[in-house]
Amino acid sequence: MRLIGHVKSESGAKTLGDYLVSLDIRNLIEPDAEGWAVWVYSEDQIAVGQQALTDYLRNPGDSRFRNASQNAAVVEERQRRERERLEERIHTRDRVWESSVMGPATLTLIVLSIAVTLLKSLEPSSPVIDALSISSNPGHDLPEVRHGEIWRLLTPIFIHFGLLHIVFNMLMLRDMGSLVESRRGSRVLIFLVVALGIGSNVGQYLYSGPGFGGMSGVLYGLLGYIWLRGQCDPASGLHVAPTTLALMLVWFFLCLSNVIPNVANVCHAVGLILGMLIGAAPMARPGA
Repeated sequence: MRLIGHVKSESGAKTLGDYLVSLDIRNLIEPDAEGWAVWVYSEDQIAVGQQALTDYLRNPGDSRFRNASQNAAVVEERQRRERERLEERIHTRDRVWESSVMGPATLTLIVLSIAVTLLKSLEPSSPVIDALSISSNPGHDLPEVRHGEIWRLLTPIFIHFGLLHIVFNMLMLRDMGSLVESRRGSRVLIFLVVALGIGSNVGQYLYSGPGFGGMSGVLYGLLGYIWLRGQCDPASGLHVAPTTLALMLVWFFLCLSNVIPNVANVCHAVGLILGMLIGAAPMARPGA
């Protein structure tokens, strides 16, 4: 904040302050030994503020200053509305999760996952389940995909193994999917699920071959996306609740250390990295 000069009368100082507000220049007017001191908060606006002070002292009756109070009121009302809109988008970390409403994309993903998992439990050798796995070939060349069955790159995310697996993943999907969908829209969530699902599935297949499934790669990708996007753009309303972040990271390292065995850890790692990269993408834009 910088002192740009003085005005002798209180009414004159208020008029000048209103005029500066109308120019979107945040200022402070206060009395001191020399009259009424005029301060400008932003260093970038000092020159404009000093010119306005000079113009006012030279001709305080100018129409710009006569209408200053009315113009300042308009600017302040606009700023108030902008603050209200921003407050509607920015939530505390705990309130974000509580206020998220499940959208159609999130609900569809949950329904599909439950339906596929139920089918698998009732008929483990079902040709439908086989067609949803990334491959039936133990190699690493994706023969079915190369012959046109490209859906296999994504559909393993709907296959789960056991009650704990499906329940944990669907609870996390309900929270994180709903958050992304309510803040960024269904299209963004679908894009993320497809990109994260394919990336994590291919990474796991190249590492260990077929025989895996689950939404975990997508979930860790959503975690990374929400975390980094919230850091890059606080107004996005995307923030990770501390308890959710702690739970997901503890689970990640328990699986990685084989305390919880038979887990597709590469899915988790690839999904998390991809999500963080997508979330941090705005920082790569010029001027970001």
